[in-house]
This record gives sequence, C-alpha cells and structure tokens, in this order.
Amino acid sequence: MIRLLAVCALPVAGLAALAGQARAAPIPEPVVAMIEASADNPDHLTTIARIARITNPDSIAEIDARVAAIRAATEERRVATLSGQAFREGWSGQGQAGGALSTGNAEDTGLVLGVDLKKESLRWRHRLNAVVDHKTSNSVQTRERYAVGYQGDYKISERLYANLLVGWERDPFAGFEGRTSESVGVGYRFLTGPTMTLDADIGVAARQTRFLATGDESTVGARLGLRYEWTLSPDTVFTEVASAYLDGSGTTVESTTAITTRLSGALSGRASLNVRHETDPPVAREPTDTATRFSLVYGF
Repeated sequence: MIRLLAVCALPVAGLAALAGQARAAPIPEPVVAMIEASADNPDHLTTIARIARITNPDSIAEIDARVAAIRAATEERRVATLSGQAFREGWSGQGQAGGALSTGNAEDTGLVLGVDLKKESLRWRHRLNAVVDHKTSNSVQTRERYAVGYQGDYKISERLYANLLVGWERDPFAGFEGRTSESVGVGYRFLTGPTMTLDADIGVAARQTRFLATGDESTVGARLGLRYEWTLSPDTVFTEVASAYLDGSGTTVESTTAITTRLSGALSGRASLNVRHETDPPVAREPTDTATRFSLVYGF
C-alpha cells in the first residue's frame, strides 16, 4: 500500500514542479523602470518591450501584460484629451525657409518660405499649408508662386475616410494669375504603422482659373491624391506627396519628394524636389516645371 501511494505521488510531484517552473517570473526592477520610462513614446516602448522579452524569457507574460496596460492607459488619456479640445488647440507643424545666391557671370537669388500645420482629433485630421517661392536671375524675376491649401479628413473607420480639399495659388510663370480648386472624395490608409503610412484618395473636383492670356475658365473633373511617409530613423523622414487633376481639357500632375533630417533639437535640414506637369499648358509655356530646394525646417 505504501509503495502504491509513493508511485501515485510521483506524477503529482512532477506536475507541481512543472507548475512552479511555468509560473511567470517577476520582471526585474531595472526592466520595469525602462518600460515605464518609455510610456510616452510608442516606438521606444515597442523596442524596449522586444529587448525585454529576449533578455527575460521567464517574464514574457508579465512584460506583455504591463506593456498592454501602459498602451491602454495612454489611449484612454489620448481619447480624453482629444474629446475636450477646441478647434484652435492641438495643432503642430513645421516652418521652412530656404534660399539661393550666386554671383559672377549670372546673379541669381531665390527665396522659399513655407508652413505646414496639422491637427488630429477623434474624428478629423486637418492639414493647412502655405508656400511663397521667388527667384530672380540677373535682376529679372524667373519664378513667382504663392499657394495655400486646406485638407480635412473625416475618419469613417480606422482606415477609411472622407475628405474635403480647398486651395488657391498664383503662378504667372505657369500662365495664370490665380487658380482656385475644391474637391470632395474618399480615401483609404493602406499602410499604418510606427514607421510607415500611406494614404490614397479619389474625388470629384472643380477648378476656376484666371489665365493671363485667355481670361477665366472653369472646369469639373477628378482628383487623385497620395501621401506617403517613411521614418527611416528617429532623425530622418522620407515623404512623397502627389496629386493629379484630370478633366476634359487636360491633366495637372504635381509631386513633391523630400528627405528631412534632424540637425539639432527642433531644427532640421530638408532636400526636396517638386515636379509639376501640365498636359495642355498655355501658349509659350513649358509643360513641366521642376524645383530643387535645400531648406531649414523648424518644428513646433
């Protein structure tokens, strides 16, 4: 009888030992401190959590639970903050300034100033932008462009949104004194992640143009838009913003490609290429304009 009890007790003891081994080990205090210090930086929190899992395999369950609790609390605070924001609150953005100067056989000067503002609420994403671009060569003006635009995205779901765009620009060297455009449509966020986003949209658009040579013209067509952002490193971001306007008389395509690298604090350097193509430009105007810029950018 005693021998039988001893035999039966062996599996029970083995299970108890296995249960003790399977019980999650507590997270070491230094690891807890690093996780808590990363609570306000989602990308950093992801990195710290991944390293913590590798270096503390016996604490994976507790690490995951703590990270999940931090993310839930962060999201709760974000929702509470955005719910109470007025429209004028919560904006962030960048201001940029670039210039060029050359002397000798040709005297060229150039200046570009721009501002980009954005705000995200629970249901809306807002973007405002403005640019002034001037260039002279041998005291003769060769570029003069002003532009301002607004885009509002209403979030239908996590990825799907409806949008509204309005804009105005002036570019005598492209053949028009003023151009106003309006568009409504739908868009979809194809990529969403800590380092990469991709938005694409399509909509109906109207455009009113005052040409220097032929006067006023109004058209209705379609608009396509794309916005891509790739965070190459904590200090370097690649962006591509492109749009196309199509109607019965022609197509306008514009693309801006840029790389922005942080220099110090809120100050960054940016190299960008802007390409604008008109399939049916005014008489005596080139169909394609390009502008390569190097500028300083200040984030706020």
